[in-house]
Amino acid sequence: GNLLICFAKFGAYMSSGSSAMLAEFWHSVVDCGNQGLLLLGLRDSQNSADRKHPYGYGKSVYFWALVSALGSFFMGAGVSMTNAVGDLMDPKLHEITWQVWSVLYFSLLVDGYVFLKTVSQVHRSKPKHISLWNHLNRLRDPAILAILLEDGAACLGILIALAGISATHATGDPIFDGVAGVGISGLLGGMGFALGRMNYRFLLGQAVDKEITDDIAKILTSRQKVDGIGSVQSQWTGPDTFSYKAEVDFDGTSIAAELMTVRDYQNEFLKIKDTMDSELKILLALYAEDVMRAVEREVRIVEAAIRKKYPGAEYIELEPMSVDAHRLAIDDNFEAELRRVEGESLDRYLKSLRDEEKAAQEKEASSTPPAKP
Repeated sequence: GNLLICFAKFGAYMSSGSSAMLAEFWHSVVDCGNQGLLLLGLRDSQNSADRKHPYGYGKSVYFWALVSALGSFFMGAGVSMTNAVGDLMDPKLHEITWQVWSVLYFSLLVDGYVFLKTVSQVHRSKPKHISLWNHLNRLRDPAILAILLEDGAACLGILIALAGISATHATGDPIFDGVAGVGISGLLGGMGFALGRMNYRFLLGQAVDKEITDDIAKILTSRQKVDGIGSVQSQWTGPDTFSYKAEVDFDGTSIAAELMTVRDYQNEFLKIKDTMDSELKILLALYAEDVMRAVEREVRIVEAAIRKKYPGAEYIELEPMSVDAHRLAIDDNFEAELRRVEGESLDRYLKSLRDEEKAAQEKEASSTPPAKP
């Protein structure tokens, strides 16, 4: 559609010499080029992550959209504006033929339809609790934003051209046509600047929306084995994907309760009471290994829970962290009060695990059909 309109505008310019129509021709040239660059960016962004780009190629869409925006800016503020200012400095009376009116009204019809359709689609995707303006500010897809801005600017540019050419036609003064050409060129430059600024944000690495990171924090802290969360870093790696990194304080007492219940480590330690000198170091090594494996299992479980809620969370890094990492827990627990609190916490976790196991057994028993006599 843009290509057809582009040729039509050039033909109308050649027949009339209108400065506004020439500016509209350059506007359509820019729109055609932008569509090609956006398609190139969308294609590159689909490439899978590799060793050179472990976070994928999602940001390539923002790079090509930035190139597109720079083209719009320099074409608008450069080539088109130069021609428009030249015509304004030396205005000439042009013949306004029927082809000029036909091209302008046809362009307004096509661009207006596409613009309204895009606005309708964006409005349907908008959450009910936010305004359309806030929703537009939160959009991360440069293709949608570019189409919305380009078609809106196209409609406005045609209206400016219609106003300038109509004034020239009515008064016989070509200066109105020249002013319209300058206005359209300025509009094109402004559109390029706005698109460039938007893509600049995401190329730098924009943080993930606060409501998303807060919700992920709730998922983490809802886990029994997580004591708390430290530093959180996140950024959008593409229109629909993001990375999330957090320091997580895992609860060693909860992990100990799991190992005592699932593997019965308490009994394992009692077994070696007569061979403590030779067996204790081996059992401690096995226990430490199982603690690490329990943390690794918990990380995988939490990552799966996050991705279930947010499929775009392609890159999750949970780094074990403790505010007391610089000292040993056993040193703290020589204090009687701390040992008592630790014992109560362990008993509470053990009871919770036993209750869960009992509930699971009862559920399994109730779902098993009775044996036939």
